[in-house]
Amino acid sequence: MRPFTVGVTGVAAALYVIGLSAVRWWTGGLRRRGLADARAGRDWYLLAAVLGMGIAPLLAFTLVSGLR
Repeated sequence: MRPFTVGVTGVAAALYVIGLSAVRWWTGGLRRRGLADARAGRDWYLLAAVLGMGIAPLLAFTLVSGLR
């Protein structure tokens, strides 16, 4: 594998995990304040997971290309 591919894959994985963690933190705050229930939190988490699969690699490619 080329170093560029490894870098993009690593950055994409990190962005994906950070994004999902941020959504969990955000929905947890909404539930604590009584603004959302567990089902709404799960729905937001699933939406972020699906959208993140496409967005994280594109953003990672842009970041790694810009840092070369």
